[in-house]
Amino acid sequence: MTAQVLLGSCFLTVCALVHVGFMALSIPAMATVHKRFHHNGKVVRSALLLSLALMIIVAAHTIQIWTWAFAFTSVGAFDDIAASFYFATVTYTTLGYGDLTLGEGLRIFATFGAITGLLTFGISTAFLIAVIGRLLPPEDLGPGHL
Repeated sequence: MTAQVLLGSCFLTVCALVHVGFMALSIPAMATVHKRFHHNGKVVRSALLLSLALMIIVAAHTIQIWTWAFAFTSVGAFDDIAASFYFATVTYTTLGYGDLTLGEGLRIFATFGAITGLLTFGISTAFLIAVIGRLLPPEDLGPGHL
């Protein structure tokens, strides 16, 4: 059990750092888009910034799911990468269909894949809210805004 917790914690940490790194590294790119398209109007600039933010989020989550897929393959949970990727995806997204399961020797390890998804989806949501908050400051919302 201790080995599963330690290994799962290591993968969780790496994935969380990758996710936060993607968010942090995207800020200069988003600033460049904001400056470059400043004269194209708010709608175009907002659409570009939100699209960029979503692409960054999707890329970060995809890399993490692949990381977990390779982790499951490397510990012998699955022989083929397709099954491993499928299991990593349903675990990471906490869908947990249950059609593929792991033995007792890897169950705790796999739960860290779900924890990774929960944590990083929260970070993604906060990131998107921050981007939208910058694009829609309260003074632009008109009277009666919260």
